[in-house]
Parts: sequence; C-alpha cells; structure tokens
Amino acid sequence: MDGAERERTKTPFSQKLRERGFFRPYVVVSFGCVLFGIVVYVLSRCFPAFAEFWARYPSQALRFLLAKVTGILRFSVVEWAIFSLPLLIFGYFFFSSRSMKRDESTYNYYRWLLPLVCGILAVLTLFFTAFAPCYFRYSLAKNLSLEDREVSAQELYDTACAVCEQIQDVEDEVFFAYGGESVMPYDFNELVDRVNEAYAHYAADADYVGHFRSYAKPLASSSVFTYTHISGVYTFMTGEVNINVNYPDFIRPFTVAHEFSHQRGLAKEEEANFVAYLVCVGSEDPYLRYSGYVNLLQYLMDALAEADGDLYRQLCAEKMPLSVQGELNAYSVFFRKYSHSTASKVTGAVNDVFLNSQGESEGTASYGLVVDLAVAYYLRENE
Repeated sequence: MDGAERERTKTPFSQKLRERGFFRPYVVVSFGCVLFGIVVYVLSRCFPAFAEFWARYPSQALRFLLAKVTGILRFSVVEWAIFSLPLLIFGYFFFSSRSMKRDESTYNYYRWLLPLVCGILAVLTLFFTAFAPCYFRYSLAKNLSLEDREVSAQELYDTACAVCEQIQDVEDEVFFAYGGESVMPYDFNELVDRVNEAYAHYAADADYVGHFRSYAKPLASSSVFTYTHISGVYTFMTGEVNINVNYPDFIRPFTVAHEFSHQRGLAKEEEANFVAYLVCVGSEDPYLRYSGYVNLLQYLMDALAEADGDLYRQLCAEKMPLSVQGELNAYSVFFRKYSHSTASKVTGAVNDVFLNSQGESEGTASYGLVVDLAVAYYLRENE
C-alpha cells in the first residue's frame, strides 16, 4: 500500500474521538461546562463589575442550590469523601484492571477513564462558576463605603480599647468556667440557628451579601482536624460549611459566621472575618456578641504587638478585661499540644499557595487584614 492509499484509509480524528466515547452526551456537557466556567473566571479576573454581578446573582444561586442539596444530609459529605477516598481509589483500579484483562480494546479503556475525567471537570466547573469569581468582586471596603488605607499603631490601640469596653458591657451575661474559659450556653444545633438568625438580620441591610438558612456541619474528626489549625472550612464543591467543634466555645460562633460568609459570596479571608464580626455583634444573643468582640480583639492584639510593643503592653496592662485574659490563657493551654504539628505546616503552605493564586498577595496573612477594616469601621462610627 503506497502513501496515498494509507492517507485515504486513515481514520479521521473526529471518528477516533467518537469511537473512544468523547461524543457521549455527559462528556460533551462536562467539557462544555468547564469551558463556560473558564470564560466566567477569566472575565471575573479582568472585570470587577462582572465579578460583582456574578457573585451576587448566578454564583449565589449555585451556592444556594449546593447548600440545600447537601444540607439534606446531617453529616459532612466532603469529610465522608475524604475518608472514603482510599477505598474509592482501590475500588476504581481493582475493577478497571479486571475489566482491562477481559477486554483490552481502546473503547473499554476510555469507558473507565472518561467518567473520572468528567468528575474532575465537574469540580473545576463548580470552582470557576460558584466560588472563584467572588475573589475578584468589589472590595468589602467599597461595599461598606469604608476608607481603604493602612492604619497606624495608635489607631490600632484606640480600636482595641473600644472593643475591650464593649466586651466589658457584655461579659456579665457570659458564664466562665473555673479554668477561665467561657461556656457556650446551648448546643451546636442551637448555635447554628442563632447564627442563621443573626445573619438574616445583618443581610437585611446589606445588599452585597445574600442570605439563606443553611446548616453548619460538625466534623466527626474534629480532634484530629485540630492539628491542621483550621477551625472551619467552606467546601465549594459541596457547598457545605464544616466546623471543627474541638475548638474552645468562644471560637465557634465566630467560625460559623465566617464560613457562612464564604457560603454567601465573600471569598477573601479578611472580608469573611469582618462580616463574621459584624454578624456576631449585631446579634441579640450575648454569647454571639462576646465571641465577635474577643475574636476581633485577638487580631487587633496581634497587629498591635507587631506595630508597637509599648502600646501592646499598655493595652494588656490597663485595658484588657480580666475575662479575656482568662479566656486567652485557657486557649493557650488548650492549643499547646497542637501548636507545632506537621499537619498545620502542610495545610498552611497549601492554603498560602491557593490564596496567592486567587489574587490574595498576602496569602494566609490575609486573615489578619481584618484589622484594617475594623479600624476604618470604628473611625467612621466615632466621627
């Protein structure tokens, strides 16, 4: 057979794709969806106005749908998937290899490969359409009409003093155990209900953040998960808010509100932190307010210690409520055995890379940038 005849008998590329199953409806839909998601993602990175629109409406609808579907189950779907992953991987390779031995055809190979590829494409599509655009929307400072600038050490000190006074106003309504730690006066399910109510109250006057009732899921592996130094996580592929319930009580309300903020379209960590603070302190529940104030004060103290050691020591000596000193001392004792874990270094490095890739140049340090928003807010409120 000469070259011309071989050329005539060569199978067209489209025919090869068809034979391998690439034109099956679910494969075509999967590739079409991820291409659409990439377009949305690129437009969001280039045009904040588009990202703001997408975060408020289409993305909000997707996050709502995911939260409601997975919320039917009271256990964490993503936690179950992680622990089941070794078994799932083993099962995939076991059954696919058995199938290959019986039928070594190209068709059979792609029959096993394409569902796996489409599953990965589905996760990417959810990321590009349901969550990633929220990183590039208008800043929270813009939506709150706050001045976006660096703050001085004196402004940090003044804001921390104001927060200390607010803690003193609410601490009489909080019960403290013998070890100094505060005690949440209800169980986890009631906490979630109260944070939902607080969020509904806050979102009624905030058009930049949506609201819907959802369920935060306690992690069954919370004790082990604490070694990662993560108190909560929002998983975009399932729409779930997962909470580490091994952490001290005063952290939990703030963490639930923080992860709810991600679920409702605030992707940046400092912005989710500040809205969590506003949600908590706007509540009628004294323990939620206490949690909001103390968690914000921790960020302010860390920033002040770095900016001006003298003012930091003055704050601790003269302004710090005794209840907070006891709370933080108890927290220090609790956290001692988790403080130098290898897991925290790995998860911190991965999170840092991810945040940098989404435009948060500060990486994991962006969590602490909540102080800039807090100072600007307190300055405006006290003009």
